[in-house]
Amino acid sequence: MFSHRSLALYGGHEDEINCLIFSCDLEILLTGSINGFIRLWNTVFDQLTFKIHENAGVVRALAISNNDKYFASAASDTNIHLYETRTGRLLYILTGHTHSSDCLQFSKDSQLIASGGWDCRTILWNVITGEQVYDLQHHTSAVQSVSFHPNLNLMATGSHDNIVFLYNFDKPSPLTPIRFQGHFGNVRALAFSKLPYLASASWDKIIIIWHTELARIHARLFGHAGWIQAVTFRDDDEGSTLASVDDESVRVWDIFTGDCIHRLSIINDFSCCVRFLPSNRGLLVGGAIYELLAEQSTRPVERPRTKKIHERATGETILLPKQQSVLLRQASRVKSAKSSIIQSRPTTAQSILRKPLPVD
Repeated sequence: MFSHRSLALYGGHEDEINCLIFSCDLEILLTGSINGFIRLWNTVFDQLTFKIHENAGVVRALAISNNDKYFASAASDTNIHLYETRTGRLLYILTGHTHSSDCLQFSKDSQLIASGGWDCRTILWNVITGEQVYDLQHHTSAVQSVSFHPNLNLMATGSHDNIVFLYNFDKPSPLTPIRFQGHFGNVRALAFSKLPYLASASWDKIIIIWHTELARIHARLFGHAGWIQAVTFRDDDEGSTLASVDDESVRVWDIFTGDCIHRLSIINDFSCCVRFLPSNRGLLVGGAIYELLAEQSTRPVERPRTKKIHERATGETILLPKQQSVLLRQASRVKSAKSSIIQSRPTTAQSILRKPLPVD
């Protein structure tokens, strides 16, 4: 499964990338930077489709719908922007939060989008009308993660209060969530299995597997050395294989035995997402490299190894540690003429898994 490692690079941002997301078929890549720019890439042809500048500060979160029709962004203001993917046209500015949001997620049917904010609220919006459907206020600190179940009407949220809440939308209103408590740090990532399990990953460097029907802990997974940024279950098995990523490594787990099946080192300064590729072809890890090793480069430049994000609404400053290494600053780009010959359309596998690198 992991016989080689491949790398695809997408540049162009003039400042640090703060978030990124892939579409379900992996043919669309959205990246957001701290200077307010969003770029949408076609990963099949390695082309920039368009870029958008939001005059709202740092792009803090991105999400794309499962049908690829819509994408959404959250920045340093209190609004959520909903766009049409094909044209980049702004459809709605969703207002309701009183502080900025750090997480966005579309429902599996692409009819709803959930946003979790620093105002301790999770708001669900109707994608078609732009109206609020739910305003959930059960957390006592900033909501940092949200996930929808692939088949059931379930949603989970995680927060800086170290709590996970599980919501069942099939139950009558008002919604009373199930409370899962077991972490000792910010719950930054969540993922549902097709089996009755929910994975939550925290900055306490622990992954907890919850049994959603019994409302209790099934297993704890230990091994990460850094803050865990993303988790995902593999779709093409029974739902027992989990992948997780921090800024230094990606791990694959068997949730029944608790064993780490694989561990791979990565070169990201900041990891954003992890996905299993279809047909057991491996893993896709998306992240940012702030200073890139290039074949032609200038002299090494030492940069501060701490990324500082200022939360304008609350006045808090978050320090995110970067990879402890000195990298070379990229030289100026040389533009090359594009060939006028029309080539056959490459497959997603060819476009993303393109440049083989040796495995450690």
